[in-house]
Amino acid sequence: MINSPVPAYVFGPFRLLPLERLLFEGERALRLGSRAMDLLLALLERAGDIVDKHELVAIVWPHAVVDDATLRVHLAALRKALGDGRDGQRYITTIPGRGYGFLAPLALTGRQAPGAAGVEPRHNLPVMLTRMLGRAEVLQTMANQLLQLRLLCVAGPGGIGKTTLAVVLATRVLRRYADGVCFVDLSPLDEGRLVPLALATALGVAVPAGDAMPPLLAYLRPRHMLIVLDNCEHVIGAAATLADALLKGAPLLHVLATSREPLRITSEQLLRLPALELPPADAVPDAAAARHFSAVQLFCERCAAVDDAFVLADADVPVVLDICRRLDGIPLALELAAGRIGHFGLHELRRQLDDRFRLLTRGARNMPLRHQTLRATLDWSYGLLDAQERQVLQALSVFKSRFRLESASAVAGCEVFDTLADLAAKSLVSIEFCCQHVYYRLLDTTRAYAAALLSASGDAGAVLLRHARHCLGLAGRIAADWESMPPAQWSARYGRHVDDLRAAIDWAFGEEGDVALGVALTLAAQTLFYQLSLMDEYRVRVERALERMATHAVEDPDSEMQLQASLAHLLLHTQGVTGTMLRSFQRGYALAMRTDDDSHRFDAICGMWICSLKMADFQGADNYVAQLAVLCAARDDTVMRLVLARMRSAGEYLRGRYAQSAALARMVLAHPEGAGQLGFNNALLADHQVCLRGMLARCLWMQGRPDDALALAREAVTVGFEHNGVTLCVALAINAIPVALWCGQRGQAHAWTCLLCEHAARYGLLYWSAWGAAYQRLLDAGEAMTEFPWPSVRSWPIQIDLMATLHDAAADSQALRRARTGQAPWSAPEVLRRDAHHRWQALAQGDTAGLDAVRAQLEEALQLARGQQAPGWELRCATSLAAVLQAQGRRAAAHALLAPVHAGYLQGRDTMDVMAAAALLAQLA
Repeated sequence: MINSPVPAYVFGPFRLLPLERLLFEGERALRLGSRAMDLLLALLERAGDIVDKHELVAIVWPHAVVDDATLRVHLAALRKALGDGRDGQRYITTIPGRGYGFLAPLALTGRQAPGAAGVEPRHNLPVMLTRMLGRAEVLQTMANQLLQLRLLCVAGPGGIGKTTLAVVLATRVLRRYADGVCFVDLSPLDEGRLVPLALATALGVAVPAGDAMPPLLAYLRPRHMLIVLDNCEHVIGAAATLADALLKGAPLLHVLATSREPLRITSEQLLRLPALELPPADAVPDAAAARHFSAVQLFCERCAAVDDAFVLADADVPVVLDICRRLDGIPLALELAAGRIGHFGLHELRRQLDDRFRLLTRGARNMPLRHQTLRATLDWSYGLLDAQERQVLQALSVFKSRFRLESASAVAGCEVFDTLADLAAKSLVSIEFCCQHVYYRLLDTTRAYAAALLSASGDAGAVLLRHARHCLGLAGRIAADWESMPPAQWSARYGRHVDDLRAAIDWAFGEEGDVALGVALTLAAQTLFYQLSLMDEYRVRVERALERMATHAVEDPDSEMQLQASLAHLLLHTQGVTGTMLRSFQRGYALAMRTDDDSHRFDAICGMWICSLKMADFQGADNYVAQLAVLCAARDDTVMRLVLARMRSAGEYLRGRYAQSAALARMVLAHPEGAGQLGFNNALLADHQVCLRGMLARCLWMQGRPDDALALAREAVTVGFEHNGVTLCVALAINAIPVALWCGQRGQAHAWTCLLCEHAARYGLLYWSAWGAAYQRLLDAGEAMTEFPWPSVRSWPIQIDLMATLHDAAADSQALRRARTGQAPWSAPEVLRRDAHHRWQALAQGDTAGLDAVRAQLEEALQLARGQQAPGWELRCATSLAAVLQAQGRRAAAHALLAPVHAGYLQGRDTMDVMAAAALLAQLA
């Protein structure tokens, strides 16, 4: 319910008493519903204007979600009560696409209602030379609040638009106040004692200099006015005292204050004015969509005012978004930047923002001096701080992202609870809430300003050292929490800290840094960089750490070992199987095996096992599994045993022992300590839960359960999204896409391949990009392909083994050699089958000897499949062999061979292999 201070509205035969919420037609009281009454009051207060339908909904239903139909129903009821349209009289007008308005003649009756005589209430509001953007919702909220509250304070940093909002709001509600609006600019005042005199001057009231309040209150006590106190921050105590005295001594007054900090008096309703709206950080809309965001709209309008040829093109949207984000969406900063568009153009303007305080000068000459440059705006705020607040603000400038209270204290080198609260109150520090924690943040412009002051103070070295040491401890907590927190919660809490770790590492390796601290930071940041999928960036940082250790002759075998191990993994995923990768794995392994630290040996053995797998050296992988088994036997460590079981599951699969592989995978997945983000995930890089689901999906397909396999593959992909980029790539490339293709689900395989290519490209994972390219070419080429178009140098035998099971052209001489020499037992039945099928297609008509050789090779493949107890390969081999037997005229033998294998399939009736077998059996019958 809303109320109005206007004594009475008179229109046509009607008289509305808003305070009593009564509507009369002549002397007869009309019954009007509360919503219809609110609508009528809202339209009358804006008489002569068109009110947007969304504004009406916000006024009448402030805490509810209401559709257009509800608004139309209540407007229809109001029109019916007023007899709208009767005898040609119209009160409420609808403007399609704009809203509704009360456009009929209107009079106001009662005490000092100047509107009744058609005179605008008195005011001294500044004239707005440009329109306000992006504040419609805030403006409506405050207009509604002024109906019920007497003191509103708009707070925010300099340049955020507090004065503009206050002037527009006062203009909006001017007609509510019979005695008008008085605007008082406090910015020129040097002393608090001058504040009451400034109000008296604005009112045109003569008061004694010694004690202005008694005559002021005597003048204002009977008046119904809105007093606007603008720029209170530098005389905040005096402004608060004045506002309190006015509210207590003049009961019809309302006060609207703007300040960079609250007045902090009872009855104050505080509104923190936010920055203008920007698209989400990961969104890049087109030009039309971008202009719907107020920061972009303001920037573009001001650019067009400076350069009439300026038009926002789709190609320029990322540049404009970057400019707006780097200027924090602050209107003043955006206007100053737009003012330089004629000198630099968009792209150079973005580059020049690195020195924004030199760039953002030369504001309009008719702007206040404190808004002439960005530096002047911040100088104004900084000049109001005491020594402690200045010191802490400078220290906080080293944070590149949000921070907690304890982090602020650690970097400032002192307790900052009260100081941080004061800085937040003065709009120099923003407060954010995330995961039930309070975080603080400096706007980028404030941070740059304070950082320049810190650099000039001589204290920067000590502050940056404290920051780097704090980041080292923070990185340790981040890694520890990864083992126990859900991934989404962990990322939300810690993801932004990567910017601080970057800055700390860069400083440590800089001219005045500490190389040993930089190495420690690089190692401690591993979990954060891994789980945020920043693989290529972290690779560069690890290489830099190793280079600095060598340059500065830092003897630290333990750190070098860990760096080499990380580098090897990173090289694998970002560059592929290379000699450099192999040497890094080997160097890390050699250093680890010289130590007595079992955890380092564990990591090194896991690394060499992964290296062996990627090179399809399965015998070498078995040797490292045996080494890990010896290490586990000497320690009662559950995590190590689970890792060993995972490695054995992979080894059993690669040897074609699918039942044993599946049993081990299920054991690890079901183990209570195998369900979370365990520390050994860093050693293996890809999450064990996702990898084991994928491994089990492949086992299920081999065991003749294609439906279950495809369902589990989908689950592995879904879970993979919760982890780092490598995890999802493994789930897709090694497990999900092969299972989909084995099941004949080419559409699903294509969708997953597109996802793999996009994901690998996004995170710079060239190894997995090559996998995606191979799958893409396979899917695009179709069955007619005669030579497989390998996308890269064929130095990755594991890719050769897998692709050979997916297309005849990939089952070439190298794949066949690996199958026949026992280097790839798991794929051997299918490689032999595909090679035989390919040879059959190439036989000349009537070549019975050649057909016999094909049949013999298919019989060999079938025996291998049966020896592996792999119905997936067995059905394919039996179908191909039955087709050859049919071609040789041995239909009964073909049917006898294929029928029992096909009957053994209890699921997957719509898969390619089962349908092909069924079609052949129908022919043979």
